[in-house]
Amino acid sequence: MSNYKPEKVARMYDSLEDQGETAILLDQYHLGYWDETNPNASPTEAADRLTEIMIGKVTIQAGERFCDLGCGVGAPAIQLAQATGCFVDGITISQSQYEKAQQLAAEAGLSEQTYFILGDALQMPSEDATYHGGWFFESIFHMGHRKALQEASRILKPGATLLIADLPARPTMSEEFKALCEEQSHSFVIPKEDYPELLDTAGFDLIEIEDVTDYVITPLVAKMKIACQQYESEFLKYVQSPQMKDWLQSYQNRRGMEYVESEAINYWIQMLQDMCNNLEYALVTAQKRA
Repeated sequence: MSNYKPEKVARMYDSLEDQGETAILLDQYHLGYWDETNPNASPTEAADRLTEIMIGKVTIQAGERFCDLGCGVGAPAIQLAQATGCFVDGITISQSQYEKAQQLAAEAGLSEQTYFILGDALQMPSEDATYHGGWFFESIFHMGHRKALQEASRILKPGATLLIADLPARPTMSEEFKALCEEQSHSFVIPKEDYPELLDTAGFDLIEIEDVTDYVITPLVAKMKIACQQYESEFLKYVQSPQMKDWLQSYQNRRGMEYVESEAINYWIQMLQDMCNNLEYALVTAQKRA
């Protein structure tokens, strides 16, 4: 059950944007995908690969309209517009992300093909049946799955494809980790087995749930350790910033351990490891019922 607080999500992302997290991942703001085609990819390159995979699942034509629900700083939306020729409306709750998305679109020469909205994705400023397609790209867990799918159903045209990149709960997810997600990252995770009922109730036909945990979650910690070594100064700035310091101190307190600032990167890696121990990764494809 979600206790969605949009103002808390906005503050969190505004703070993270100010701290320069996107300098590490170059504006993708989502996890990466490593398979046999890119086993040695950097997190940035792997994030681009995941965006490409999502775009490959989109069924949209040039000139049609697509919605990116929880668009972050807009990089995937811009890449989708470039790849397909469609028009993309992206919405984010974060002021800093909204401004960065507009900047990136202008730099790409796509300001007329992409339109970014500062607002709540559960209250899209759109008429019913507006869009030919849409996605939640690592965003639905902030909003609450049931309400988010209901809003997506409202704004998508019959027959439109909806894509979801989500981090579902493993069957072994601990109550402690669930509480940590809700309190620190304002995320409300569900098992992937909940999707068929949620989609059906919202008016979608499930096409596929593709479990890609082995390509996203399994390699994540090892890849981020390498990145930490290569970009140590950037990561130190990130983990020692006020927001992350608060998170990591809370994390250490939960573990019954003292916070030592010089160990901040190690705490962050351990927090990532806990995420990998408790969450899977799935790509969900559904179609708005006619």
